[in-house]
Amino acid sequence: MPDNTQLDAAVFEIVVFKLREDATHEQLLEASGPVSDWVKQKPGFIERKLLRATEKNTYVEIVRWESLEQAHEAAGEAESSPQCAPMFALVDGADMTFLHATSVLEAHAEVTIA
Repeated sequence: MPDNTQLDAAVFEIVVFKLREDATHEQLLEASGPVSDWVKQKPGFIERKLLRATEKNTYVEIVRWESLEQAHEAAGEAESSPQCAPMFALVDGADMTFLHATSVLEAHAEVTIA
């Protein structure tokens, strides 16, 4: 049975989205840099990952926060952020899932140090 006594207490913001049909992967990468720079300055920010799914034009963004309140505050500010606007303009807003989650089970690889 997994040891859940050491669960990550962070809040994970998970966004699954597709690009608009006229947007490209390269445009997304270019627009994502300023978003990373912006989010790094926000209270409670821990890390951000942008993943490309095997399905064409589908991405998963995972942002890890210290608290749900900090995640909500940053999300509200992102809506009017000039640094985030170019990336948001590439996203098909009709085909997007946005949620927050916390760890309920964790498993890690065994690390052997020789």
